[in-house]
Amino acid sequence: MVLKTVFKHSGSAGVLRALRHLALAACLCLVFCDTAAARDVRYSGSEQTVYVKPGEPTQVSFPSGIEGGFRRRNSAVKIERQDNHLIVFAQPELSPEGEAIIVHLDDKRTYSIRVTPADDVNVRDDRVKIIDDRVPEVDVEGPTYTDSEKPSKFAPPTVVSGLMREMILVAEFGKKKGIPGYRRSNRYSGETVMHDGAISAKVDEIFMGTDLWGYVIDVENLLNTSQRLNPATFRLDGTRAVSAERWELAPRPLTAEQQISNQHRSKIYVITRSKRR
Repeated sequence: MVLKTVFKHSGSAGVLRALRHLALAACLCLVFCDTAAARDVRYSGSEQTVYVKPGEPTQVSFPSGIEGGFRRRNSAVKIERQDNHLIVFAQPELSPEGEAIIVHLDDKRTYSIRVTPADDVNVRDDRVKIIDDRVPEVDVEGPTYTDSEKPSKFAPPTVVSGLMREMILVAEFGKKKGIPGYRRSNRYSGETVMHDGAISAKVDEIFMGTDLWGYVIDVENLLNTSQRLNPATFRLDGTRAVSAERWELAPRPLTAEQQISNQHRSKIYVITRSKRR
């Protein structure tokens, strides 16, 4: 009705003014319409994706306080922890595939979050709230050693060397009973924590105890040449020890024999202080 009135009384000048008004309204819409989104995500047991934009913060809230977590050493994601939420800042070098982080809560629940660049389809998340109906996990894999059960010639798993030995027995020699005194979690087995084009690192298992935590990580060489792994790549805050099945990885296999030998892969073992202390 307004446009008809302008056209009627002002002729072509009115048309021009109306077009200018429409153009201005469109520009204001582009400026002020929020391109970021706030989402509630109900946890379903799988990796959750958070969409970010380099240089802009995204808040991720969890149902309980945050105790710690895991991300690769040369991460393209910067994180600030505040009570029960993380402020995530993506760096320009974040790859299109994104980067995985693992978050541990003080009630023993654990989440895998993939921080991925936003695009035209998936706009940047301003705030993400994780909703989880699970009962917090409090089970323990097994009892601690009694005096009669404690090996007399070996360090117990409550110390770094003992936990490292037990993790190797589980990962490489198929020990099935787990590690006494540690809760064994393979909920995020297969989740990628590093993929830089040279190597791929995925979570195998996590062992959580009162004083120590142990991470078993499966690493694979993606190159056609051999390469030596750097232990510093896998160090986390509070790291007490890093070990490996092998530090020298063979080139990516080209034959069935090379594939069977599995020399292009290795288990990495990382022991840290408990994240719940």
